[in-house]
Formats: sequence, structure tokens, C-alpha cells
Amino acid sequence: MNFKRFIGATLAVFVFFFLYEWLVHGHLLMGTYLETPKVWRNFSEMQANMHLTILYQLALAAWVTYVFSCIYPEGGIDKGLRLGIYFGVFAGILTASWYLWLPVSSSLAWSWLVSGLGEGLGAGFLLGLIYRR
Repeated sequence: MNFKRFIGATLAVFVFFFLYEWLVHGHLLMGTYLETPKVWRNFSEMQANMHLTILYQLALAAWVTYVFSCIYPEGGIDKGLRLGIYFGVFAGILTASWYLWLPVSSSLAWSWLVSGLGEGLGAGFLLGLIYRR
């Protein structure tokens, strides 16, 4: 494995994850989250956990990059998008299933499903671009 490429791809995917989740959860879905304030931590508690959020996103970026480099060592955008669909659908279904246990709207669950797919596709596209021959 090319370690420099792995680190570069991991950092690129991490930045994408951070910005994507900031946009989706910090802005686009914020109004929906505000409808159920008792379900979520308050802003100061979330800020206090930011280091854990960054660690989680970095670990996830490293894992997705590692899996991609193992399964598709030849790279390519088509392969990246394929892996992105796999991971995105998995993450979207997993997150949307929180609807079963949390008192949130079904529209939020659908938003989580779609945003998971978008996040997977975006990360896969980046990986395919970075790992192409």
C-alpha cells in the first residue's frame, strides 16, 4: 500500500465528511432538529464533544479509504462510486432506523437515508479520483 496516498486520501475524505456533515446536520436539517430539542444534546455539550466528532470522522475516513484501497487497488471513479453506494446505503439505512427508537419525524429519517447515500457517494468519488491510475 502506498502510505502517502493512503494518508492523503484519508485526509481528503475526512475533510469531505466534516464539511458535508456540517452542511447537512448543522444547517440543512437544523430546523428539523429544533422541533425535538429534548432528544438532542444542547449546543454547548455538542461543542464539548467536538474532539470526539473529529476522531470519529477521521477513523471513519481511514476505514473507508483502507477498504477501498484493498478492494479496488486499481482505483477509478466508477469503483469509488460503487463503494460509495454500498457504504452510503448501509449508513443511510442504519441512521434512518433511529426513527424506530427516537421520537423524530419520518421526514428526518428519510433525510438521514438520503444524506447517508450522498455522503457515501461523495467519499467514493473522492477515493476513486485519488486512487485512479
